[in-house]
Amino acid sequence: MRWKATAVILAALMLAVGLAAKPGEVAPDFRLSDASGKTYSLASFRGKPVILTFWASWCPVCKAEFPKLHQIAQQYRVPFVVISREPKDTASVVLAYMKAYPAFLPLLALPGGDTPTAVASRFKVLGQPWTFVLDGEGRIVNLYAGPVEAEAIKDDLALAGYVP
Repeated sequence: MRWKATAVILAALMLAVGLAAKPGEVAPDFRLSDASGKTYSLASFRGKPVILTFWASWCPVCKAEFPKLHQIAQQYRVPFVVISREPKDTASVVLAYMKAYPAFLPLLALPGGDTPTAVASRFKVLGQPWTFVLDGEGRIVNLYAGPVEAEAIKDDLALAGYVP
């Protein structure tokens, strides 16, 4: 019986990834702001690889993988953008959570711009965490629905044109 549940979960995950923005495509644009009110769009990161992770403050997988992803952000010094796709994650919740991860760039709703959930919908993200690695032109190099291994992100950054 357990294998049937696992098979259903795997099938649902494969379907979700199949519907998401795909490697090779230009990532959907967005307009969000950081804690100081500075506006960011996909064009803000042109010319350098960027990692974009959709998460939620209550997500146990996010909590488990953030420390290793934060190490990558510190080591590689590439923009590492985190966007909560949870509507209940207010700006204060996100900013309090991100105090432990200063190398991440948390983006928040922009008055007159996008909301984080709208951006997640544009990327066709159906859960959390979902991580996208983009090249300097804003094209998706790879995406991960669920947990991601640090070595995979490092490999993707090389494919995205990261130069130490």
